Amino acid sequence: LPSYTWQQVRAKCDEPDTFWVYCGDKVYDISDWMDKHPGGRPVLELAAGRDITDVMVSYHPFTEKPAKVLEKYLVGRLEGGAEFPRYKEDSGFYRDVRQAAKEYFERTGLDSKDPRPGLARLAVMLVVAFWALSVSWDANVNWYLRMLAAVLFGVCQALPLLHIMHDSSHCAVSHKPWMWKTWGMVTMDWFAGASLDSWYHQHVVGHHLFCNVHGADPDLPVEHTGDIRRVSELQRWEWFYRIQHIYLAVLYGVLAIKFRIQDLISLATGWNGPIRVNNRGLREWTWQFITKSFWFAWRIALPLGVLGVKSSEFWILFLIGDLVTGWYLAFNFQVSHVSPSAVFPDIKTDSGFDDEWAVSQVLTTVDYDHGNTLMTFLCGALNYQTVHHLFPCVSQYHYPALAPIIMDICKQYGIRYTHIDTFWEALGLHFAHLRDLGKRPTK
Repeated sequence: LPSYTWQQVRAKCDEPDTFWVYCGDKVYDISDWMDKHPGGRPVLELAAGRDITDVMVSYHPFTEKPAKVLEKYLVGRLEGGAEFPRYKEDSGFYRDVRQAAKEYFERTGLDSKDPRPGLARLAVMLVVAFWALSVSWDANVNWYLRMLAAVLFGVCQALPLLHIMHDSSHCAVSHKPWMWKTWGMVTMDWFAGASLDSWYHQHVVGHHLFCNVHGADPDLPVEHTGDIRRVSELQRWEWFYRIQHIYLAVLYGVLAIKFRIQDLISLATGWNGPIRVNNRGLREWTWQFITKSFWFAWRIALPLGVLGVKSSEFWILFLIGDLVTGWYLAFNFQVSHVSPSAVFPDIKTDSGFDDEWAVSQVLTTVDYDHGNTLMTFLCGALNYQTVHHLFPCVSQYHYPALAPIIMDICKQYGIRYTHIDTFWEALGLHFAHLRDLGKRPTK
């Protein structure tokens, strides 16, 4: 078989209707499989030109069939290493975790991707969200109540993203690709004004494969210098980091606004942090124009131009809602990974990472408040973040049952599974982490 570098695999994807990937040390031409893939064509378009070694296992955790199908499209061998350094091969930990989870679903007869819990919650969230929005726009309502309604809308703008959008982006809402795409876009593109495709690149392709890895995880600073955040000791210290725990607490509020702008920037530049953006053609630009125009129409033009909401009042209420969404999402995201309890793996170009992929997912993640049903709802089961990172394609509503199973196996393998008692303690650890890293290093 001929040999190809990862750059050559990537270049093949620039040819019309050509889609190559590499898995392990093998290269595959999956062009003829694109329209036959049970998970749909868009998922493979996202994977084109990339290393799918860890994706294959984590998104098909309960079956070996996809790996057998992939072998039919073998065209060569990979030489010279992958685009990013690799993790060590599974020593048995992830195999045992997957088997235990598979037995759980077989024993209970539950569907790992059951969409009903997510859709039921979404219906309630949207009803409350639009009710809150209508109250905030009503000039006959007390101004302070309108501001409270804007706060409530901000929470309800975040919740669908933590629930149905998050699961949809990981193919965890039913076994039907049209369901993933529909509900993911309804909540992310049409409702929140952001982009599911951009989220795919940042979160699915980047963060989940290279959690807490500088230079590979788009959620972290790409370079070791020049960022407004210092989240690990791998970054060079700057004087302004002394107060980062203060100014970041404020800046987290603009996360929702940042998402909407970042969508367009990544399309224009072709990069989402260190991750190459695959879908940059006229189709995606057109989709961005349509969805953002729709969002602008109902979220801004409708109240100002049709309902007659005073401009000064509207923009105050709009800002309140968006800041609440930003803070709500940011605090929930940050406590799970940017913490003194989480590991920040260093890229070792020659030898790859010290740990296996699944082990690294456990070590770079922080859980909290297990058993608290209300907290699990409010954070979209991110309090079971370790389970999510090991089983991204499983619906979040199964995480509470899977967590004890995984914790048991972690004990057997001597792997630290981090659990903090409460969300507030986890949030305190996050800001303590920022404060400690803001201090000038002694060395």
